Amino acid sequence: MAVNMILLPSIFSFFFFLFFFFFFLSLTSQDEQSNNHNLLILELRDSKLKISRLESVLEERIQNLNAKTLSVKEHGKSLEDMANKSTYLQSALFDLKVHGLWAVSRKNNFDLHVLELKAQDAEDRLEAMAEVVTEQWVQIQHLEQALQIAKMRALQAQKQRNMRCTFLKFIDGISGRHLPKPFKALDSYSLGKGPIIRYDEMQRNELTAAFVNDELVFFLASAFITFPILGSWMLLLT
Repeated sequence: MAVNMILLPSIFSFFFFLFFFFFFLSLTSQDEQSNNHNLLILELRDSKLKISRLESVLEERIQNLNAKTLSVKEHGKSLEDMANKSTYLQSALFDLKVHGLWAVSRKNNFDLHVLELKAQDAEDRLEAMAEVVTEQWVQIQHLEQALQIAKMRALQAQKQRNMRCTFLKFIDGISGRHLPKPFKALDSYSLGKGPIIRYDEMQRNELTAAFVNDELVFFLASAFITFPILGSWMLLLT
């Protein structure tokens, strides 16, 4: 019990020390807490300022990004419009080229058709000219043959005329020396203008023209002259 009484002041002093120690610790902790609180408030304010600055920067960047996005969209739209215009122009150019080629093709076909018609016309004309040339050549050959025949007939007629003249001269000489005058008159009449006029009239007549030629006339004239001579010779001999 006495020991407890002796230790009691020590215990009280120990507890008192503990109390002051804890109180000091509490004050220290409160100061630290207050300081920490103030620091936290300051840091919070700084953080808010930084956040507000970051928000403003972010908003500005977002606006810039939106502006760039809008610009990109507008640029993309303009590119799309340009691509559409380019496609339209290419299509229009292709259509123009196609129409031009079709026009050239139609013109070439028309020119070819015209050339074919001209060639056909020229060929027809050439065939017609060939036919005309052939016909003319045949006519020329016929004319040459007719000319040859006419020359041959002219030569024959000339020969017959020469023979006739020789024979008539011979007969004229004989009749002049041996025939009496009545026969001379008859001979002169038979060899004179009368037979010539009749010969010309027979040539003019269409019905008797076929019977009038040099051979027949020569034969008839020879017979007409020869028969009186033979008759006169027979009379002289008797």
